[in-house]
Amino acid sequence: MPTTGVELESDRLKLRALRPDDAAGIAALVNDWEVVRYTTSIPYPYDLEMARSFVASQAERWSAWQPGRPLTEEIAFAIERTGDHALLGCIGLQPGETHGLEFGYWIGKTFWNRGYATEAVGRLTRFAFEVLNVDEIWAAAVPINDPSHRVLEKNGFVVAGAGTRESDMRGHPLPVITRRISRAQWSARSVAGRSGQ
Repeated sequence: MPTTGVELESDRLKLRALRPDDAAGIAALVNDWEVVRYTTSIPYPYDLEMARSFVASQAERWSAWQPGRPLTEEIAFAIERTGDHALLGCIGLQPGETHGLEFGYWIGKTFWNRGYATEAVGRLTRFAFEVLNVDEIWAAAVPINDPSHRVLEKNGFVVAGAGTRESDMRGHPLPVITRRISRAQWSARSVAGRSGQ
């Protein structure tokens, strides 16, 4: 299966490789301070050319990577709503700062508070453990970003520590709380979920 053919489906969403025609939607959703203020690498203001460059860089990364090989750079998926094919945001995996893989994601403000981020994180977590065979996954969020902490908690990520992340885009380091989930923790949750159905 070609890497660009990797598509992950959940109840309401499809996670897929970015396409050139996603650029306008990405620019419209990301050019919002409320969306980017807690991120470390997304510039603001954000324009169409930035989105086109991002999509093109992701195409190169996808073509260079195959499942089963370790990730050396972030790969991002578009988060698409299956009912109407609306682009809701992006979610990606990248090598962790020390080990494992790390999540990053954003959802356009129009689509907040509907559980889409929780669903996308859950599906990509499954992909990371089942297909990429990682032992653990990490994520970080600034302390006051309560929605992101809830998303991670709902997916079984537990607090592992605190620190800072450098951010050229924000002009200063951001304080963060780091969370992690191990393969064993994820497997136990999966078994518990199946037995509870």
